[in-house]
Amino acid sequence: MPVLLISGGTRGIGWGLTQAFARAGWAVSTCYHQDEASAESARAGLQVLTPDFLVQKADVTRAEDLQAWIDATRRRFSSIDCVIHNAGATHNARLLNLEEADWDKTLEVHLGAAFRIAKACLRPMLREGGQMIFISSVVATTGNVGQCSYAAAKAGLVGLARSLAREYGSKNIRVNVVCPGFHKTRLSDGLSEEAERSIRAKHLLPLTTDLKEVEDFALWLAGTKTISGQVFNLDSRIPGWL
Repeated sequence: MPVLLISGGTRGIGWGLTQAFARAGWAVSTCYHQDEASAESARAGLQVLTPDFLVQKADVTRAEDLQAWIDATRRRFSSIDCVIHNAGATHNARLLNLEEADWDKTLEVHLGAAFRIAKACLRPMLREGGQMIFISSVVATTGNVGQCSYAAAKAGLVGLARSLAREYGSKNIRVNVVCPGFHKTRLSDGLSEEAERSIRAKHLLPLTTDLKEVEDFALWLAGTKTISGQVFNLDSRIPGWL
């Protein structure tokens, strides 16, 4: 049975991915930060889908928390076949109004955690190969007003993924980036109707991405053997330098 380790997999896009992999016969291990209600809901939902799951509290900005979660996953399932770094946070403000502490927090959750998760998982994955998927965003290439820290963090994931793909491709480690498109999650709850209309207007199709398509794509990508170093934009916006 293949094993998925996914950060931030108890709500939003992460919860959709966690369920999709469980339905497809994967063992799933996910972490959450502080939302105990979402964690309990995820446990209840996974119990219906599979006996092979782990939901553990972990702050992805703390190396010791991540290591404890990854160690618990390996004890429970022995291997890790696919890693998805999905956990995220944003502190929206134009640069002059952005506190340095909020800049640091955003980069730590997205980029710092990706570094720590990759480093902790690489060594056990070197023996049998595996797939790493970083969840990024189209704003990594376009930028966005009031989201300089978020855009910088998501852009950093692209550089990290492509560097890791070069460094460990000879060991059968595949590293890719998925930009899942616009979805109504807690990260986007604060958007005004005008901002949402502006986002939708940038799509070539009169639709935003269906979460089921993201789930199906991630499942497919996790099972591939010859794709690495790529960035996949899953909506109809045309990104900048992907």
